[in-house]
Amino acid sequence: MDELRMIASMLAEEPPPHAAARGRGRLAAQIREPHRNPPRRLRWPVLGGFGLAATAAAATGAVLLSSGTTPRAPDTVKAQPVSAQSVLLAAARTADAAPEDGKYWHTRSLSTRPVNVGPKGAQYWMDVLIIHETWVDSKGQVWSGYRRAGARPHSAADKAAWTRDGSPSKWVTHGEGTLSISVKPEPGTVTKARGPKTFALCDKEMSYKQVRALPSDPGALRNALTQAMLHNDDGPVPPGAQRGFLADCATGLLGEAPAPAKVRGAAYRVLAGLPGVKITGRTTDERGRAGVGFDIGTGPGTRHLVIEPKTSLVLSETSKGEQGGKLPRGSASLVLESGRTDSGPAEPRLP
Repeated sequence: MDELRMIASMLAEEPPPHAAARGRGRLAAQIREPHRNPPRRLRWPVLGGFGLAATAAAATGAVLLSSGTTPRAPDTVKAQPVSAQSVLLAAARTADAAPEDGKYWHTRSLSTRPVNVGPKGAQYWMDVLIIHETWVDSKGQVWSGYRRAGARPHSAADKAAWTRDGSPSKWVTHGEGTLSISVKPEPGTVTKARGPKTFALCDKEMSYKQVRALPSDPGALRNALTQAMLHNDDGPVPPGAQRGFLADCATGLLGEAPAPAKVRGAAYRVLAGLPGVKITGRTTDERGRAGVGFDIGTGPGTRHLVIEPKTSLVLSETSKGEQGGKLPRGSASLVLESGRTDSGPAEPRLP
C-alpha cells in the first residue's frame, strides 16, 4: 500500500472528538477576542533550532491508519500500520520539491514568554505573546521583525489569581533585567542586521553560505551534523546525549534556518533513520491545522512536533517543562509561515 495514500487518507479523516473540540474552542475564542486569544507558542531561539537537549529513547512506534481503499462492507475497514519513518520520508519528498524562487527566505512565528508577576506570595504567570519574522536575501542579509501582541494568563488558575489581583493591564518586572509588559498589543519593529549574520545550528554559529552549503545526501548530512556536534562552540557533546542532540540538529534545519529545499528533505531523512522518534497519530495544532504528531525523546526534554506531510511544514512544537523548574509546565511553538517570498521586510502584523 502506498504510504502517501494512507497519509492523505489519515489527514482527510476527522480528528478525534476531543482534539476537534479543542480546536473549535480555540478558534471561537480567537474570533471573539483576537488580541487576547491568539494561539499559544513558546519561542525557540531566533534563527535557531528546536532546542532538544535530552537523550532520545530508542523507540520507533507506529499507528494504524485507514488504507484509503473503499471497503466492501462498513465493518471491514482495512487498517495499515504507518511508521514514523514512513511519514517523515513522505515529508522529505515534499520538501525536495519545494520551490526555490523568491527573493527572500521568510519565516513568521508566534511565541509566548511566561513571566511571573503579581504581589509577593500571590504571584501568577502571564504569557507574553510575541511575533517573530525573519527575511534572508540571497547574499545572506537578514532582517528581523519583532512585535509583542499582548499578554494573557497562562492557565485557569493564573487567570483566577490575576482576577484577584484586580486584573491589571500592565506590569514591570525586575528579574533578569527590567521588563515592562502589557495586555495590549504594541507597535512592531523591523531591524536590518549589521555585518555578517549567523544562524544557530548544533550549538554552532553558521554563516549563510555554510548553511546553504550543507549536503543534500542524508548520509553526508548526518556526518556533517555529527562533526558539528563533536566540535561545537560549547565543546563536545557527551556520548549519552549525542543521539538527542543529533535529532535537535536535524529539526533545526526544518524551521527557520535558510537551508535549501533538498537539505531540508535530507534532514527529514536523517530524522527518519534515528531511534527515539515516535509517531503519535493524527492531531491538530493550536490553530486547528491538521497534521501528524511525533514525540522525540523522553522525560522533561521530550519535544512533540506536528508536521504536515503534504507541505513538509512543521506546524508546531511543544515541550515538557523541566521538573521542579521555575517555569510553568511545558512550552509551545507555532510556525505561521515558512518558505520563499518576494515580499520584503515589513512591520509584523497581528495574528
